[in-house]
Amino acid sequence: MKSKFNIIKIPLILINIILSIYIVISVNKLNVIPTKYYILGIILLFLINLLAVILLVLKNIVPKILGVMLSIIFILVSIIGLKYINRTNEFLDTSFNNNAVEISTYNLIVLKTSKYTNINDIENLKLGYLNNSKETLTKLKDTITTENIEYEDIFDLYDDLINKKISSILIDESYLDVIKDERKDIDNKIKVIYSFKEETIIENKNNKEDKIVRPINIYISGSDSRSNNIQNKSRSDVNMIVSINPNTNEILLTSIPRDYYVQVHGQTGLKDKLTHSGIYGLDVSSSTIEDLFNIKIDYSIKLGFNAVVEVVDLVNGIDIYSDRTFNSYHIKGWIVKEGMNHFNGKQALAYSRERYAYPTGDRHRIQNQQQVLEAVLKRILSDKSILLKYEDLLSSLGNLYRTDIPKEIITAYVKEQLENGDKWTFKTQWVNGKGASLNTHTSPKYRRYVMIPNEEDVKNASEKIKNIIND
Repeated sequence: MKSKFNIIKIPLILINIILSIYIVISVNKLNVIPTKYYILGIILLFLINLLAVILLVLKNIVPKILGVMLSIIFILVSIIGLKYINRTNEFLDTSFNNNAVEISTYNLIVLKTSKYTNINDIENLKLGYLNNSKETLTKLKDTITTENIEYEDIFDLYDDLINKKISSILIDESYLDVIKDERKDIDNKIKVIYSFKEETIIENKNNKEDKIVRPINIYISGSDSRSNNIQNKSRSDVNMIVSINPNTNEILLTSIPRDYYVQVHGQTGLKDKLTHSGIYGLDVSSSTIEDLFNIKIDYSIKLGFNAVVEVVDLVNGIDIYSDRTFNSYHIKGWIVKEGMNHFNGKQALAYSRERYAYPTGDRHRIQNQQQVLEAVLKRILSDKSILLKYEDLLSSLGNLYRTDIPKEIITAYVKEQLENGDKWTFKTQWVNGKGASLNTHTSPKYRRYVMIPNEEDVKNASEKIKNIIND
């Protein structure tokens, strides 16, 4: 019996030591465990290995058996732990700075009642396109020949198709949501007979401060696009700046109405609705916000609305105070009661999208959106068990988000919060304006509803953001 223990004790000791070293290296790479806990972990690993060695080298058979059992248990636990750590590291490597590519999907569209079913059916017929799609139009030349008609206004383009003045239109899919704002029955009138994609490579912004817990502004863009691919360009229906100062433990949420009449970054001529800036890409929306408030946006994140459902359900729901009782527009038969409500994911999304229940419409909706985001952040920051599940939190979002936030920033903030467990103070603000009917960049020939910014609101909001970041 002793000879058998002598045969296995050396391999067991070596395996334990190798696994311990691997665990230390892997946890260090993960970089979310506070230093004091990391050191305690190393000490604990040393003590377990020392105890196993002592038990295995003793002459008495009982300690040897205990040593073997301890070693086997340690090996099994280590393998499970390393699997989790390595999976988390792999996930973090692929889930941040994941906006390397932005996609434009172009659709060839005809009337739903037409006989055309594929691209060849419109050979030699009239095709309409927007003047900013000239280069894209050339991609069809190798496939078909058409009589091409250029349009300046998106609604002229659509209306001529409906009135059968042209047989088809070539259009970026993100513009269809713009048309749908004014032509509610668009889905009943058109069909897509051909699609192709164009990919734009987004420059990676490497920042030497990416590993530092520091004050930052994050721009959140919420997309309610018809596309399920968050990499697609789409309108920015939710626009929020999250200003975070870890030195003062303050978070300021600043919301901007989607219809704000602004100069879209990089575009000349007429101003446009802020939501339409998303048609040109996340970077353009972010730069437009920078121009509006004269601030620096450090990072951006684009979320699909379904991300709200996933996150709220993962944190086991949120508690929200509603200032009125109303029947939800988005969940038929569901009533939100005045006072405190506990929302699951679908209910939180419906609440954050609600505007018909309020006299001020979109102005009140952005307050609801701030409530939902604040409630989620408070749940995550106050519950360390949820904070440690950030891998599940992010993997559950899947393709519902993309961002230029590097993993080093996330792990640094998680590490800081786990170590200090500080309570955060939340502040909210939103900018207002005056409704008007004006020509826009996407519709230069027709007046559309916009909101002219209140310059004093914008100035005051800008100052508050700067004060949070610079404190």
